[in-house]
Amino acid sequence: MYNIGIISSNNELTTSAYVHTLKAAEYAIYHLELNDCSTWVDTIEKLDALIIEEASIGNQMGIVCDTLIKLRERTSALIWVLSETADKPTRIVYMKLGADSIIDKTIDSDELTLIITKNLERYFGKSTKGSQRSTELTQDGEQEKQKIKLIHSNFSVLLNGNQEVSLTKLEFQTIELLNNHVGEVLTYNEIYKNVWDSAKGDKQYRVTNIIYHLRRKLEGNDNENTYIRTIRSKGYMLVN
Repeated sequence: MYNIGIISSNNELTTSAYVHTLKAAEYAIYHLELNDCSTWVDTIEKLDALIIEEASIGNQMGIVCDTLIKLRERTSALIWVLSETADKPTRIVYMKLGADSIIDKTIDSDELTLIITKNLERYFGKSTKGSQRSTELTQDGEQEKQKIKLIHSNFSVLLNGNQEVSLTKLEFQTIELLNNHVGEVLTYNEIYKNVWDSAKGDKQYRVTNIIYHLRRKLEGNDNENTYIRTIRSKGYMLVN
């Protein structure tokens, strides 16, 4: 279904009812070491979302903030912070640093799973309603290639004039850049420089990661790369 990363400073979350319920709902769970981000590289690009548990010990706000910064340097996946003590100023800080939402740790596991499922369905544009509406446009058993229309007001795209898919700011900037050069190959360096406005950093990793998430949202599990083509050893090209 989806891949969820779990980051916990005291490992309580790794064996909790939350994880058991998520696994029962067919989520793949990956446990990431809190204090060793070097071990995240091979895993993080597979993840659709992450949950950071704020434990009730030590300088948790500082730890969570540092973790959010490191994650947002590497992924555009959804991130939730699970907390039972965070006050309003703390929640605002977390969200400014990249958390998509702060979830009350006192909710039960079924409610958490439902929150995660609904958010991921909206994030990847895979709700039942959207699928049904898309299917209604299919004629003679053959679905036409969908077109992409940018919606600047809320960082989303409209597929085939029918299905709206929400994007993060970085994802929207990336698809907008590709859309401005339809049919042209943009190198990793060109995409990185325009989206991140920087000449420093792991260019290919960041670009590859953002394209991965865009494809998951626009094309689901379709491996045909209908919209964004990989041009080997060069970069990417939008076919629209």
